[in-house]
Amino acid sequence: MKVWTETLMAARLLRTFTLRRVFNSVRMRLCTLARIRRVRTMPESISVEPASVCNLQCPECTLGGGRLQRRSQLMDMETFENALRPLAPWLISCQFFFQGEPTLNPNLCTMIAKAHGRRIFTTMSTNGQTLSPKLCHNLVGSGLDQLIVSVDGTTQDVYSRYRVGGSLQAVIEGIGNMAEARHQLGRHNPELTVQFIVFRHNEHQIAEIRRLARQWGADSVVLKTAQIENCNNIAETLPKNPRFRRYRQNPDGSFSILRNFSKNCFRLRSTIVVAANGDVAACCYDKNCRHNLGNVNTANVLNIWQLPQTNLLRQQVWLTKNGLDICQNCIG
Repeated sequence: MKVWTETLMAARLLRTFTLRRVFNSVRMRLCTLARIRRVRTMPESISVEPASVCNLQCPECTLGGGRLQRRSQLMDMETFENALRPLAPWLISCQFFFQGEPTLNPNLCTMIAKAHGRRIFTTMSTNGQTLSPKLCHNLVGSGLDQLIVSVDGTTQDVYSRYRVGGSLQAVIEGIGNMAEARHQLGRHNPELTVQFIVFRHNEHQIAEIRRLARQWGADSVVLKTAQIENCNNIAETLPKNPRFRRYRQNPDGSFSILRNFSKNCFRLRSTIVVAANGDVAACCYDKNCRHNLGNVNTANVLNIWQLPQTNLLRQQVWLTKNGLDICQNCIG
């Protein structure tokens, strides 16, 4: 099953390749290796935010924890087109997530279909609370390539420790609805991935989630380390297994991220992030768009990508010992 799934994913990715996209991506990587500071290539990936609102209150999420300082709203079609259309000739992938729950946007399937129609690989991440049979049929029909469903517990009491306000049964039914929609429509897309964020309170359920995910109809399981924003309870939140820890405890009792800071961040060359209102964030860790590079509704996104201020921000990251404030929680 795993080999079959990976083969299908590879075939979908190959579908996106054009001479222009391949040349752009190869040149991008050569510039990275050569440490050429000025970015002259176009992004190969875009993350768009269909909604900066959510139906859950996950405590370590910027939005769910009440720390999002941007206005809550849904991305409209004009904003989406302004972000996607100029970049489409170079884009290989489009991720439909940043902050918020994408399925709350009624135009989501239309957005995915437009990206799919331009031969762009599409991925969406969801908490799975709203995966009704109708929505699942529409997502399959839109051409969505990969669907990531977050399931951080195999029992309701453990699941709701992080997914506050969520129903585990609703997620299980949603995964089943997607598997059934693929079967009814005779399609293999999207690949259905269960994502399990590992905390101390749920790490004992890792083996169980792997077993149950297949039973529910998922194709794969991904274990993800937890990003902690509330430092007051980090010691009680981090899993005991060091394999799933993103942070280490220092001799003075403080915590720091388990990675060596990279002065040649590839994300700043490869990916552009567009918030629901059209603001272009520095990267996916700039959740409040504090380093706003421009807005796709008032400026051409191609120009924003090449602006002197955009290259200046990249220089700050690449030439500074610890990068920007948003770099401090990045695992590269």
